Amino acid sequence: MKAQALLVAASVFAESAGAFLHHHYPTRSCSSTYTHPLPMGAESAVADDGVRTVPPSISTSSSDMNNPIIQLARDFVYNKSGFYSSFDPSVYSDEFIFRGPYIGPLNKQDYFSTMDTFKIHKALPDINPNAWGFSIDPKDPNRVWYWTRNTGTFNGEPISLGNGINYPPNGAVLDGCPETHSIIFDDNQKVKLLTVGYVADRFEGNTKGAGAAVGIFNVIGLPFPKPGPLLKFTQWFGTEVFNGGAYSYSKDVPSWWKSSEVASEGF
Repeated sequence: MKAQALLVAASVFAESAGAFLHHHYPTRSCSSTYTHPLPMGAESAVADDGVRTVPPSISTSSSDMNNPIIQLARDFVYNKSGFYSSFDPSVYSDEFIFRGPYIGPLNKQDYFSTMDTFKIHKALPDINPNAWGFSIDPKDPNRVWYWTRNTGTFNGEPISLGNGINYPPNGAVLDGCPETHSIIFDDNQKVKLLTVGYVADRFEGNTKGAGAAVGIFNVIGLPFPKPGPLLKFTQWFGTEVFNGGAYSYSKDVPSWWKSSEVASEGF
């Protein structure tokens, strides 16, 4: 039964996870192959209050660098997302949707529950998106696109897979592949849509071609099934039966979201 639960748990999350739970989203030990360091002095810094800062000159396209929406996006990614840091509920729209290749759509409540279950930023305390290329969508002035290449070390807290199942840290080192992410803000500058985990080059890094939390789970020893019947079943089981606190998709989503596909369907 425990083995079955682990299989279920290992399929949730996405942009980004390798666990399949409930209702419905870098390791640096022995063999990191990360070969894309930022320019000297450009690494993200963590202030005394725990808030990270990223030099805009290397993380943002020059034409958009001073746009306030870019600053909102950068602050969200590093300090309020629930993935790279704890989440800040005040910046999320009530109409919020999360979507990744394997996980989603998640509504606001289910996204918070998923982030609070995994606590990736505590399991990998040095996790860093190494985000760059922030730019405004020419078709949608409220949408910001950017790239990430996750790094970090699984040497913090155990990762919870729900229902009392914990996966202990093992020192695994994450060397992520480049991913495209995006954020849509509503008219009140609240986050309405977050998309993560869409891999641009699956041959880079050590995540077996996956992004976001799915890639992390591949690295730490909880391999994520490829899209197909097994993944579809485990995500359904985790959503409808397991009820562990993390979600593969939400049953109730805001009406503006039109796609009927859930979890890994269509991927």
